[in-house]
Amino acid sequence: NKGPQTYWILSNPEFLAEGTAMKDLAAPDRVLIGGPTSPDGLAAANVLVDIYANWVPRDRILTTNLWSSELSKLVANAMLAQRVSSVNSISQLCEKTGADVAEVSRAIGRDSRIGPKFLGASVGFGGSCFQKDILNLVYICESEGLNEVAQYWQQVVDMNEHQK
Repeated sequence: NKGPQTYWILSNPEFLAEGTAMKDLAAPDRVLIGGPTSPDGLAAANVLVDIYANWVPRDRILTTNLWSSELSKLVANAMLAQRVSSVNSISQLCEKTGADVAEVSRAIGRDSRIGPKFLGASVGFGGSCFQKDILNLVYICESEGLNEVAQYWQQVVDMNEHQK
């Protein structure tokens, strides 16, 4: 024992997709590191930045405060799930009107502001991450008194249940 030690808690959420986890680890879109904004906290985050910089370009390593890091993970999954629920709601409208949801998805996916990913109609999103992260986001919103925001994100889960 060399006396008292100082420890810092950092947030380093993973952004791994099912089926591509190894590729996502080797060549991530981004690495997110959140930590305290004090000089010591920033220094601790930079130690982790230096480790990732051995294989991840520095411009893909983002540093934020703890809450921004944690919320970024929840919001990324919530927005992907929102796309799934959105196209599934449109698939029901397509069935009623005679439109082909695959053609609608292809057409809107060509819009550079939207892009083609997560626009396939399906039985909804599965797995554990999307729903867990959205419900966590709902809980945080409710805890902060943001009831309308919580209801908005709850509706994404509700739409997914309706699609099943």
